[in-house]
Amino acid sequence: MIKKILIALCFLSSITCSGHGTSVLFSNENKPIYESSLCVPGDPLPQMVLIPFFEEASQIVPNCKTYPKYMTALAMMVFYHKWEEYFGDSDYAVRGMLQKVMIQWGTTKKTSKRGFNIHGEAFTERVIIGRVEAKNIIWVWQGYNHKISQSALMHELVHLALYAKNGSPDADHEGSKYKGWTFAHSLMIDDAKDMLRAFNL
Repeated sequence: MIKKILIALCFLSSITCSGHGTSVLFSNENKPIYESSLCVPGDPLPQMVLIPFFEEASQIVPNCKTYPKYMTALAMMVFYHKWEEYFGDSDYAVRGMLQKVMIQWGTTKKTSKRGFNIHGEAFTERVIIGRVEAKNIIWVWQGYNHKISQSALMHELVHLALYAKNGSPDADHEGSKYKGWTFAHSLMIDDAKDMLRAFNL
């Protein structure tokens, strides 16, 4: 599994395995900091852990199994790989968002007083599995079967990417009230989740 992760990191971050790439997007220059930032069993929970390869990214974990930082890093690289494939990122706005994102993992779902489904239809008092909390902060339920691919991480990162690109997270998704989210974004999420499943994440 570790070998697969290393190969994936080389591929997704455009770094050759010799360490010299022409388009390095995510570096590990702060390796000593990342190595010392760990979830410590027995310490009070939740805990904040820095995410390697992303300058200021972090996650708030409710326990030391949700999720090891290398898994989250790989999931974020898969997201960026797919975003570039579908939409490009010539101004590096999405890259910049990922460098600063904070992911708050939850072990239980929440109830939202109001919101929109994927088709733009308004709802009230509905159970949700993810939410944008601020420009660079998302809350995400840990997912079915404790898998990142079965969580709303990719979905919530799309909201933050649109926030970074357009100044709005587009709360109504494919609806017409806000602009940004299209059917292509929904397809990208499915594609990214398929890639995560290939890595058993």
